[in-house]
Amino acid sequence: MTAPETRSVRGLLYTVYFIYFFCGMALCFEGAFNPEFKEYFHLNYQQQQYTTFAKNIPFALAVVIGFLLPRAGYKNCLSIAMALFATGTLLLVPGLRSGNYTLVLVAFFVIGMGFNFQLVAGNPLLSGLGPQDGGSSRLNLGNALGAIAQIIAPFLLTLIIPVTTVGIEGKMPYMQGLFLVIGLVLIGICLLTLMAGNVDISANLSSNSASPKAAPAPDSLWARPKVMLGFITIFLVLGAEAGLFGLFRNYLEDRTVAGISSRGSQQLFTVYFAVFAIGRLAGSWVQKRVKPAHTLAFNAVGALLFVGLMMVATGGMAIMSIMSAGFFVSIFFPTLYSLAIEGLGERTAQASGLLTTGFLGCALLPVLQGRLADTIGLPRSFGICLVPYLFVLFYALKGCKLTTTREMPNFPTTGSVAPELGSPLNPDTKDQGATTKYR
Repeated sequence: MTAPETRSVRGLLYTVYFIYFFCGMALCFEGAFNPEFKEYFHLNYQQQQYTTFAKNIPFALAVVIGFLLPRAGYKNCLSIAMALFATGTLLLVPGLRSGNYTLVLVAFFVIGMGFNFQLVAGNPLLSGLGPQDGGSSRLNLGNALGAIAQIIAPFLLTLIIPVTTVGIEGKMPYMQGLFLVIGLVLIGICLLTLMAGNVDISANLSSNSASPKAAPAPDSLWARPKVMLGFITIFLVLGAEAGLFGLFRNYLEDRTVAGISSRGSQQLFTVYFAVFAIGRLAGSWVQKRVKPAHTLAFNAVGALLFVGLMMVATGGMAIMSIMSAGFFVSIFFPTLYSLAIEGLGERTAQASGLLTTGFLGCALLPVLQGRLADTIGLPRSFGICLVPYLFVLFYALKGCKLTTTREMPNFPTTGSVAPELGSPLNPDTKDQGATTKYR
């Protein structure tokens, strides 16, 4: 690769990292006001979760975007993503000003369309802009940057909104101004992606596919059990994660749980995202040394334990439980995604669209959890998370048992790490061909 090509790759990779960072911050700002939306529009828990539904239902189109992606281009789809993101965020301002909840839901729908384009294009870019054996690490790092931004966002809210401002009417001007500023910055990021140099990552993605000597893979994604099981697991995991995010402040402010103030829950929201980011950064580091499937199984057990505690704990134990759950669930999506697309080559774009459709779980499961919270109580409604995390454990232990022999060139031993899915990098081993088989 020539020096200009290397600069283009690095420039686009850093642009994608920045997009994940700022959009993570924007999504946190837009989702941090769920209790305020509930109060302002006089909603119950189920109606409050309609904003999450509207933001994630566009992922029904993710498969379509995945099939169009090779023609439109990964970078161009990022530009479309930022334009939609900006439009939806700016629409929140007149929606709140007029007190029109329907317009707010439309705004979240447009934001969801932008987020849809971002992930369908951005995740393959993170996977393809560099060596194949570092794809899982880059995906975890990109998503970790979004989590770091979500640490900053709740903290900034405590600075933007004065401590003396308690009622929703007093907070409303600050919320409207914040959404206006975010929308304008997103327009600037859209222009940045338009100016960024384009990079063809098809060769890197194709290098993940099996050798011609290997047994022919199924022509259809539907015939690949690893991809389909990955889609189901991602659907459930993201739905559970959206419930943890969307009802975090409600959970801590509930008098039967911790009963803390609105400002206190915002401050703990910052801590929650810090723990979430640490979990992803730790996952990015660990997965350079340990099989991703092994870390996935370990984290699934931890998530099951602490979600179970959340359902019965009160006071400090409840706070500790939801924080710990955030740490363990943090690596689920990027790791599941990386495992599911491994070895797909030219079918990566279509698989990305299918897997990103799993964000429909964020549309459906939180509404169901909101209904449960209205009927059986908010703490016990988190029992809905147990099923997804059992699926993660199953996927890690059974669904990803691969027999892999990869071609490996000679590398110096210094600083080398084992690539994902357990094909150890042996500097003394020459090319032997590659076969990947699902058991």
